[in-house]
Amino acid sequence: MTTTKQILRSEVIMEKYGKRLAGKTILITGVSDESLAGELALQVSTANPKLLILSARAESKVSGIRAKIQASAPEVQVRFLKMDLSDFADVRKAAGDLADVSQIDHLVCVAGVMMPPYCKTKDGIESQLAVNYLANFLLVKLLLPKVRAAGPESSVIIVASGAVRLGKMSFEDYNFSNGESYDPMVAYGQSNAARVMFVKRLGEKLKSEKIRVFSIDPGAMQTGLLRHISSEFLEKFIELSKTGQLMKDLDGKEFSYPPITGTSEGAATVITGMVDPTIAEYNGSYLYQNAVADQDLHTHVNDQDNWIRLWELSEDLTGEKFSL
Repeated sequence: MTTTKQILRSEVIMEKYGKRLAGKTILITGVSDESLAGELALQVSTANPKLLILSARAESKVSGIRAKIQASAPEVQVRFLKMDLSDFADVRKAAGDLADVSQIDHLVCVAGVMMPPYCKTKDGIESQLAVNYLANFLLVKLLLPKVRAAGPESSVIIVASGAVRLGKMSFEDYNFSNGESYDPMVAYGQSNAARVMFVKRLGEKLKSEKIRVFSIDPGAMQTGLLRHISSEFLEKFIELSKTGQLMKDLDGKEFSYPPITGTSEGAATVITGMVDPTIAEYNGSYLYQNAVADQDLHTHVNDQDNWIRLWELSEDLTGEKFSL
């Protein structure tokens, strides 16, 4: 098992394990020029996959990445998938639009929002929980038959965040009293705790099928995800990351602010989750800096009763029974 955390560029991981992606069908959500997902698409395109399905809210968001892939790897098929994760009906439509795709070898859920002003989605759910977590729960449920069709060594990868260390699921008030008690950072932490707990239970359920399931902390980087973050907040974060300032998780365990890296370093841990054979037996794990990092998780996230409770709530909120 890879237990030593290392900040590595994606090119290093691709050189070591990239051949495992040759001929595969890969779906990546949240693709745009300034995104981690866009960097990931560029990196995996170098392995000669059969088909890259690039998802975003609008085709214009993927056009730049698509042009770069077509210029550097013209033999790789690239397909756009329109999907708005803030609308469950649109997620269902997007899944239906893939009816002609028989299998998906790697389903990589990268898209998300970070600390926006309070709002509810069309489905009546606080936007960060809906977009960052529930839309992924629904998408995985709908597309899992295609991942299963790809067989062992296929993967479901959910990108989360180090904010999981500060997050917990407020089962009784996930909508923050309709905004009255809304704290953007608390809501972001909640959505990431939900992502990681979902992966824990999903990984447990799919372990016997040898379908890889991992949640990923890609680290801190400056991408379009930060569009709702003030320059003052960002400057303070960068300064604290340089000074080695410590924070405490919900169990009181100290941890450091993450260093700021580029998107290549962020995408590396995603690729590790997709293909690194040394972590295969640790299904459902949380990865950070290209290593299994479950020791970084606090009690609330590690509580299996919370995994079950979250799964049941997710079925209720999405209107989809997800039986495995």
